[in-house]
Amino acid sequence: MFQSLMLSVFVLGQATGTPNPMVPPINLPVPTDSVRAQPALSPYGTTDQAVFVDQNAKEEPKTSTIVGTPYPLKAASEGESSKFSGSVTLSQDSFFGFYPILNGSYAINDRFALTFYGLFWTNPGFTPSGTGGTGLWTEFAAGISFTVLDGAFTINPAFGFLSGALLSGADRSIAFEGVVSQISLSHAGKYTEGQIFGAYYVATSAPSNNNFFHWWATAGIRPFADNNNWTQIVSLGAHFEQLHQTKAELGETTNIYTWIGPYIQLTLPNDVFIRVNAGWDLQDKVSGNFYKTTLGYVF
Repeated sequence: MFQSLMLSVFVLGQATGTPNPMVPPINLPVPTDSVRAQPALSPYGTTDQAVFVDQNAKEEPKTSTIVGTPYPLKAASEGESSKFSGSVTLSQDSFFGFYPILNGSYAINDRFALTFYGLFWTNPGFTPSGTGGTGLWTEFAAGISFTVLDGAFTINPAFGFLSGALLSGADRSIAFEGVVSQISLSHAGKYTEGQIFGAYYVATSAPSNNNFFHWWATAGIRPFADNNNWTQIVSLGAHFEQLHQTKAELGETTNIYTWIGPYIQLTLPNDVFIRVNAGWDLQDKVSGNFYKTTLGYVF
């Protein structure tokens, strides 16, 4: 551990000469039974939107949006249990490694929802030196999401805490070693989707070695949204992502990577989606290219 334009803040690295990976979540869209229809949409980034045709209806297809990194958002309906929704995503990329994310949402009404997520970093490079992979970095945050312009955009600010040793640079894991603040702006439409996400990670424990700013922007289209066949599950777009170390142990700041490339996403009617990104690293410090794959399920 949002179809949409989102902005949040996610970042990290370890000042040992070679930065360690980490990162945020990615906002991705997926259909949900109780999501309200929206005329336009935006991920956490990567995140997107999905539009599906109800074969038994004559009206416009419903648009469902994953808000945040990604945070699922459902319209409030009768019954307390129906106000809750969530998603699980499994992501792996060439810098941060493997990281599962659990997202939750409680709808206050058809515009506002309380959101939270837990992010579980499994990269042993984020642990204190010599611990053999124990003391893995752990992240938790909560916020509120709300829609504007008749649901065309979703905004989701959030604030959270990190436990481990990546930000502090300590020789042992520390509870609440740092904080993360993030915000996302998402847009999702029937034919277009996009997301802007940014997150800022700040160490709050000694020796306070590493701070990071992580952001990305995605923009895509659903070229077959009007089709009544399997092609309507396809969305295509471009992905730009950058990780910047704003404070380092040796006092140097740098862009760790700058990724750019295309993506393709398949969003199935059973609330399962997969997104594949690949492209180039313009910094060429970690690698000359990048890849990222996310598989998710919304419930």
